[in-house]
Amino acid sequence: MDSQAAKAASRQVAQKLRLRRSLMAAGAGFASILVLMVAWYLGYVFWSPIELIAFLLIVSVGHLLFPWIIFSGRNLRYSDPSLTSSQLGWHLAIGTYVMYAAPEIRSLLVINLLLIMLFAVFRFHPRRLPVIALILVVAYGLAVFAQVTFSPIDIHWPHETLTALVFLLAVTGICLLGGEIGGLRMALKNRNAHLALAMQRIEELAVTDELTGLYNRRHLMRILKRQKGLSDRGGYEFSIGFVDLDFFKQVNDRFGHGVGDQVLAKVASEIRHSLRDVDYVARIGGEEFVIVLAQTAELEALRIAERLRADIERLIIEVGEDHPTVKLTTSVGIAQYAPEESLENVMARADQALYAAKECGRNCIIGETDLQASAFPERRPEEDLDEEVMEASVREA
Repeated sequence: MDSQAAKAASRQVAQKLRLRRSLMAAGAGFASILVLMVAWYLGYVFWSPIELIAFLLIVSVGHLLFPWIIFSGRNLRYSDPSLTSSQLGWHLAIGTYVMYAAPEIRSLLVINLLLIMLFAVFRFHPRRLPVIALILVVAYGLAVFAQVTFSPIDIHWPHETLTALVFLLAVTGICLLGGEIGGLRMALKNRNAHLALAMQRIEELAVTDELTGLYNRRHLMRILKRQKGLSDRGGYEFSIGFVDLDFFKQVNDRFGHGVGDQVLAKVASEIRHSLRDVDYVARIGGEEFVIVLAQTAELEALRIAERLRADIERLIIEVGEDHPTVKLTTSVGIAQYAPEESLENVMARADQALYAAKECGRNCIIGETDLQASAFPERRPEEDLDEEVMEASVREA
């Protein structure tokens, strides 16, 4: 659930960035429209008022279309959600046509093509910049060719040649500079990716137990606080279970702590496998685990705990050629959270139920409702228990 929320937040941030860039491109387009209107007023564009209005309406709709697509989320259907190529193609087509329609100020209008190149620098890979530069040069050439072919206005070739030379040099310079900027941008992107991986690892270490990969005690309390908040609002139940491996100390004493760590890791994996996707499990120390059963009352929690107990009892752990296989049993105490009570209270009841399960002979499950004040003696240190109760739960295959 947390991962899904993080992905949704990331998508929202990306959409805001795409929308902002699209609005910037639209703003540049409307600025070009303003220049065109001034040029028409001064007599540099030979259109009738109706032709001018029709052109402005078509271009305005096109400029606003892309931000609307992004704002509505329809851009997510495409392989390039930013619609960068489509937007650059649209602005390039408009800019080329305007240079043909207003040849006397073409030397000023080529700035629109340079702006397209600048947008490309911050969006495309450096290897694509020469291709885009070539497309812009071809677009300029098409505008000149169209004037020669269709326009009654003659070209002033010395002025046009100088304009073309300056434009070519400007595009080449931006392309070279864009390659440097793109290289820095890619390096920064890679560094951010490494930093994100490092931060993810740090976050994992902050909330997980290094040996088993389960949640640690600190994150367990965060989970319990969230579950408590849901339950206190009403209509939500959850239970917790204290899980303890029976006579696990004998594994360490007989085979060493290295084998003990292997056994804990195997058991942790089995617990994860036995629980549902909505449940949580944490290691709180040694061979002690806590399971948090979401949307689960005590009766259902007992069924889940019984499945967990049976799975661990059937588990055969291979710890190496020099050691026999290991089998373990577990004792579980279950308690259901009561709205408005403290987390310490429900955890204390689950711990008492676990103690009762051990007093019953281990390898069993006790729920808090099974507890009776006179049914179980006061808790004593494990080393003081009778030898019959302490029979080994670690068996050699």
